[in-house]
Amino acid sequence: MKDPNEILLENEKAFKSLFEHATISILVTDEKGDINLVNPNAEKLFGYTKEELTGKSIELLIPEQLKDKHRHYRQQYFKAPKARPMGLGKDLFALDKNGRTFPVEISLGYYKLGRKKMAVAFITDVSERKKAEEILRSSEETTRLIMNSALDAIVCIDTDGYITVWNPQAEKIFGWLESEVKGHRLSETIIPVQYRALHEAGLKRYLTTRQHTVINKLIEISALNRNGKEFPIELTIIPMRQKDNDFFCAFIRDITERRDAEARQKEYAEDLKRKNIELEQFAYVASHDLQEPLRTVSGFVELLKRHYKDQADESVTKYINYITDASDRMRRLVQDLLDYSRLGRQRILEPIDCNQVVADVLSDLTMAIQESQAVIHKEQLPVISGYATEIKQLFQNLISNSLKFRKPGEPPVISISVIPNENHWQFNITDNGIGIEEKYWERIFVIFQRLHTKAEYEGTGIGLAHCKKITELHNGKIWLDSTPDSGSTFYFTVRKRSNDTWVGKGNKV
Repeated sequence: MKDPNEILLENEKAFKSLFEHATISILVTDEKGDINLVNPNAEKLFGYTKEELTGKSIELLIPEQLKDKHRHYRQQYFKAPKARPMGLGKDLFALDKNGRTFPVEISLGYYKLGRKKMAVAFITDVSERKKAEEILRSSEETTRLIMNSALDAIVCIDTDGYITVWNPQAEKIFGWLESEVKGHRLSETIIPVQYRALHEAGLKRYLTTRQHTVINKLIEISALNRNGKEFPIELTIIPMRQKDNDFFCAFIRDITERRDAEARQKEYAEDLKRKNIELEQFAYVASHDLQEPLRTVSGFVELLKRHYKDQADESVTKYINYITDASDRMRRLVQDLLDYSRLGRQRILEPIDCNQVVADVLSDLTMAIQESQAVIHKEQLPVISGYATEIKQLFQNLISNSLKFRKPGEPPVISISVIPNENHWQFNITDNGIGIEEKYWERIFVIFQRLHTKAEYEGTGIGLAHCKKITELHNGKIWLDSTPDSGSTFYFTVRKRSNDTWVGKGNKV
């Protein structure tokens, strides 16, 4: 015969195991309403840990408007505690940690722990069941109101595939009156021929095995209207059960207009792409054709210079110089426009060592660097995938701007660095130049926009527009941070790819 203490210990172990592994949520409270025990399923249901709930009032889990009533009923229960359903015939609601109110069913148990009275609440979330019951519980008139006012077509069938519900929106979408289709097979009315066998097989498989591929999913497919014309629909099928009868309701939306809008949008995008190509070609041709009259002007100016070399007075010389300067500026402008139109024509990505690119740019700018006594700081840069010509032009434009827009009498100090982000490389080019007011930060990236006169700083106003277009070609962007008289930092990003590397470190990114 077993020792009573041993039996008690075994019972305690069994209770603990049942408590911990129960598929129902269990809470134990004392007479004051303080929570003493919480099982894992209750933690999951309410979103609290047992540490967060233990010692707290059970009213923590009751919606605000029901707390006082619950407190009163709890006190009444402990006057004559016994095992019974809670709130029989009433709708009960609980409150989780996120503030969600949901319907529950609760059975109460009772035991004594020494002199303490303890209540055990067995709690079931009945949200899904309540939803189904609400549909079934609705009166015929209420159901009719819902069906008649629905924006979607609602079509229900029984397990044999015969139509039982056909709302006014279904009449509008498909062209069949309810009286014409009710009692007919769904597959013979609105399902296109190519899908009928699949529909019948899917219905049979679900009823036999409960396996499905389309139930409770939003799908797009085609349907037939009364005239036999196919059109696109969005469809959700929900299985339902009333008493012992299974049936299925489909919520159907005609998406013809949406498909047409998508087609128009695609056509618009293709048209825009075509126009951009035409615009690039036009800019290229126009720029190219403008070179010829400029060469003619320059040629005649040179003839005038030679012809009047020793005869021209001061005013004639001045006018000739004006013409020369203007034609030179026009030539640079046309060349910049030509370069702008060519951006992105190279469509093959290749490995680009940014260290070498910067070295080449600094070599090209040697004279400007020496004349300004500039100091250049460069961190180790990565090898990226991109368009080599454009990347070099991007660095050249930004570094030359830092050299150009320097403070008088102060050597430029330029820093070039990079930050690897998850999807992009972020390059930073910082200088101690004249800076830019914030109100101009967007304007400077617009083609032909200048903040200074030609007398102050040379240029055509295209350089930063080039930079913007180049970064966009590399799935990136460009922006800046600047303080007048203190300098600027230009940031640009380039999409990171799997074969990019850190030069000198050999780390794949």
